[in-house]
Amino acid sequence: MGRDECAILYSGGTDSTCVAALLAEKYPRLHLLTFREAGTRDTPDPKQNIENLRRKFSRNQFIHQLFFVDGLLEKISYDRYFSYLRRHGFFMLSTCGFSSLSWHTRMIVYCLDNDIPNAADGITRELMHFPGHMDVVLAELRLLYQNFGIAYANPVRDWDVPTDQRFLDRLIVDRHGFTLSEDSAHDSPRKTTGRHLYQLGLLPHPNVKGSPLDRSMQHSCYPFVLFNIFAFWYYLSYHDRAQYEREMADLFRRKIGDVKSFLEEYRELGPRSRLAAWI
Repeated sequence: MGRDECAILYSGGTDSTCVAALLAEKYPRLHLLTFREAGTRDTPDPKQNIENLRRKFSRNQFIHQLFFVDGLLEKISYDRYFSYLRRHGFFMLSTCGFSSLSWHTRMIVYCLDNDIPNAADGITRELMHFPGHMDVVLAELRLLYQNFGIAYANPVRDWDVPTDQRFLDRLIVDRHGFTLSEDSAHDSPRKTTGRHLYQLGLLPHPNVKGSPLDRSMQHSCYPFVLFNIFAFWYYLSYHDRAQYEREMADLFRRKIGDVKSFLEEYRELGPRSRLAAWI
């Protein structure tokens, strides 16, 4: 293993596939890490887009790994639960944030085990109420990776994001709605992950988000529905977004601190560590 490798948090969707395509220009070996838990266990395998990447970038090596993170997610979600509940209240419903933190934790373990110094994901500025999509939480994650000698990047963070077609996103997150227009989609000059993949010949249309094709490529997880009810129908009805982000950042700063301790023990003790038992 060497510095010409990168691990990618890979769902198989448009954004993570675009990151894999971008980084194929930089790294000969890419490790595509897909994560599953109880809520996503029966969702589509991303193998089709991986095969598309292998055909397009035939000189690169794409190594796909699938990890089940239920034990790790349970530990992150419920460790010292009542202490966290007293301090953070309904913010403990942030199941999507705990899931993504378990993925990052497992990816760091993989990088440590395989001496991989680079990591990336397909985070954009979509769904910015999710903890793992907030700038302040991403900054904390970047420091977490840095503590273990890993450079963590978000290559498509500031790319444009087309409106998602999914009904729940339209109802709860994006009330503008969206109708896929063949003409407008092809003429649009926006720089999006879907458009980049379309130009590479890896997608049949510049915007497939929310379409049946999109749902066939990656997992659909709806445990976040309860979290959205808390965020939009309760908390943000009485507080501004800045306060929401401060409260969320406080929770995840503490959770990331816990994860850092687990990872430090893993680096020192390996299979004898507590973290080894959870993964």
